[in-house]
Amino acid sequence: MRTKTAFIDYVRRRRRDLVRADAPAAAVDESLALLGLDDAALARWAASESVLVSLPHASPNVFDPRTRVCWYAGSVQRREANPAHHVRVVLTHTNFSDLGWRPYAWWYLGEDGQVRCHRQFTRNKKRKHVTVGSRPPMDVVPEEAARTDLDASRAARWGADLAVSYMLLGSVVERAAGMVTGRTVTYLPLSLLVSFVREQAADPSSAGDEPLSAWCRLLTDRAQGRRTGPDGVLVECPGRQATVFDNYSNLATLALLGDCRVLGGAKMAGYWPHVQQRLDALRQSAAEDMRDPRVALVPDADLLRFAGPSAAVAAQLERLGVPYSQGLAVAEHGDFARRIDPFEAAAPVAG
Repeated sequence: MRTKTAFIDYVRRRRRDLVRADAPAAAVDESLALLGLDDAALARWAASESVLVSLPHASPNVFDPRTRVCWYAGSVQRREANPAHHVRVVLTHTNFSDLGWRPYAWWYLGEDGQVRCHRQFTRNKKRKHVTVGSRPPMDVVPEEAARTDLDASRAARWGADLAVSYMLLGSVVERAAGMVTGRTVTYLPLSLLVSFVREQAADPSSAGDEPLSAWCRLLTDRAQGRRTGPDGVLVECPGRQATVFDNYSNLATLALLGDCRVLGGAKMAGYWPHVQQRLDALRQSAAEDMRDPRVALVPDADLLRFAGPSAAVAAQLERLGVPYSQGLAVAEHGDFARRIDPFEAAAPVAG
C-alpha cells in the first residue's frame, strides 16, 4: 500500500473523533465536509499528484500577513491545470500565550460596524500555557455578528475540542473569502500525523523490515516528545508516548502526505536545513514512494493594500491593539480572495 494511501485510510478511520460524540448525523456530515474530510475530498487528495501544505495555528483569527498563505494556495490551485490538493495541517498544540495568532479571543465585526471580541480563555500566568486542543469546544453565538461569522460560530460548536472548533470556524471564513473552493482543501490536525506515526511504530504485526513502520520507529526514537498533561499543559515524554514532537520531527512527518510543497516564509526557509537533516537521517528506512517535503516561499502580498480596513475599523483596531484579520476582511469585503489575485505576477511554486 502506498504511504499516502495508508495515511488517508487512517484519517478516514479517525475522522469521526474530530466531531462531538453527540452531534446529529447531519452535523457530522457538514463538519467533515467543511474540514475536507468527507469521502469526496479524501478521494481527491488520494488521487492528487502533489500536495500543498500550510501550517496554521489553531485560532479563530488569521492576522495579516499570515492571511496570504491560504490566499496564495488558492491562487496557485486556480492557475494549475491539475491542481494540487491543499492540506492545512493545523497545529492543535498551540497554547494561549501565542501572540501571533491570539487564540484566547475572537475578534469579529458586528453588523453595527463595531469590532467585537469574544474572549474564549484567560491568559493569566498560571493558565496561558494551556493548549487549545485540551479545552472544550466553542459554544457561542457572537453578539450582533454578520452572516459569515454566525455561520462560522454555528459550525464551530460541533468540534470535539476547541482546536477543532477553530478549524471549523476557519474553514467557513476561508470559504467565504474565496480562498477555498469545493473539495480542494483538507484541514488536518497535526495530532493525527503524530498518532499515525506512533501507531505504525508500535504495530507488532508489521515485519521488522516493513519500510513505513521502520521509518516511523526511527522517527519516534529520534524525536523529542511532549504530551498533554492533566492540566492541559505539555510535558516532556518519550517519542512513542507523544501527542506532539519537536518542531523538526513534526515537519518530517509531512513526508506522509504525498509529494508536497510546504508553504512558508523566510523564517521557515532559514531553519529548513535542520528539517532536511532529520529527513536525511530517516531516508535509510523510507518507503520507495516517500518524497522529502520541500519549502515553497510565499510571495509578499499586503492584505491591507488589496482589502484593507475601513477608516472606522482601522481606528477601532488601533485602540484595541489588534491587527486586521481575514475574518474582518470578509465582513468588509466579502469574497476578496476570489476577485483579487495579488500573486498573478509571482513565479510558480518551486518544486
